[in-house]
Amino acid sequence: MKNYLHFIIITIAAFAIHKYLLLPQLEIEDTVPVLFQHLLLGGAVLLIYAVGEFMIKNFFSTAGLAILGFTVLKMVVLLLFVNAYSVEIKAQPTIKYILVGFYFLYLIVLLLKIIPLLNISLPKNTDKDLNNEGF
Repeated sequence: MKNYLHFIIITIAAFAIHKYLLLPQLEIEDTVPVLFQHLLLGGAVLLIYAVGEFMIKNFFSTAGLAILGFTVLKMVVLLLFVNAYSVEIKAQPTIKYILVGFYFLYLIVLLLKIIPLLNISLPKNTDKDLNNEGF
């Protein structure tokens, strides 16, 4: 539960930085909805983390594949978003760079939170491990 709260706080902070610091500082018009960008990225990170946590608890051997698949799905959804607002982004190309920067911010935060879950060491049974049995 604590990690979900961290994701929500990071999403709110990233939105505030984007809306109230970057846009005025770089003199960019708010033509692409900033709130929707962060709801999309933050929501995708929450979904990927929840799916990863579920898969790790129930299907540990395929958890990494599920996380990778949902991360690729997030990338496809972001590409659809960029395509939907292509006219606005072409008018102000800086928007694209800011969006990519926040995409990588959310990706790094997700990886920092999910890697410790994937590094769970399985208990070792020395009798069966010597014979490569038991799994």
